[in-house]
Amino acid sequence: MGSAFAKAVNDLDEESFQALYGRWDPLEPAEVAELFRASSVRWWIAGGRAARIGAPARHHEDTDVAVRLDDVDELRKDLAGWHLWEANSGTLRPLLSGDTLTAGCEQLWARRSAQQPWQLDLLLNRGTDEWVFKRDARIRVPWERALHTVDGIPYLRPEIVLLHKAHLDRPKDRADLAAARLDPGARAWLADALTQTGNHSWATLVRTGQLLAVPGTGVPAPW
Repeated sequence: MGSAFAKAVNDLDEESFQALYGRWDPLEPAEVAELFRASSVRWWIAGGRAARIGAPARHHEDTDVAVRLDDVDELRKDLAGWHLWEANSGTLRPLLSGDTLTAGCEQLWARRSAQQPWQLDLLLNRGTDEWVFKRDARIRVPWERALHTVDGIPYLRPEIVLLHKAHLDRPKDRADLAAARLDPGARAWLADALTQTGNHSWATLVRTGQLLAVPGTGVPAPW
């Protein structure tokens, strides 16, 4: 999310956002699991839903589903019949049959048709043999450590989700940080990763435990 335009989009309230880009009716994690039940693609739930595993729930405007960039071709086969759009720097572009991803694209939105709501927010991770943080490739975690399964559904671990959320630092991100259930090892890893990436304010919050839950509302953070 680098441009002033993209920031302005993220600052829209949910009603204004959906009026501009179209309605969202996200699949629940169990519905995502059913959709990909027979898929060979490695996928997992990310975003606020993953950050709050084992913690009190909040309203979610979308469901972040992450896949490896290397699996996009297989993903497109699995989602035959869906319309995929690139979400990049505040703009949307249809990914037509036979088309290739724009260089640097890290996110896709999916819906059945223009008459239907958006239902999947797909994040593209560049890791192959391990999870790789898109903002600092020095931070890598083996897949077996990065993901965990809850009720048969793979989720990104909360501390890794919160590393993604730190640079946004919206009220709902602070609320997710305050609510997250982190064991001492996860908390230490997050604090170290935040320090390594220069986010010292969040690193201090994590180390000291001085987290204040702030009611979080807003629109998806798609860029």
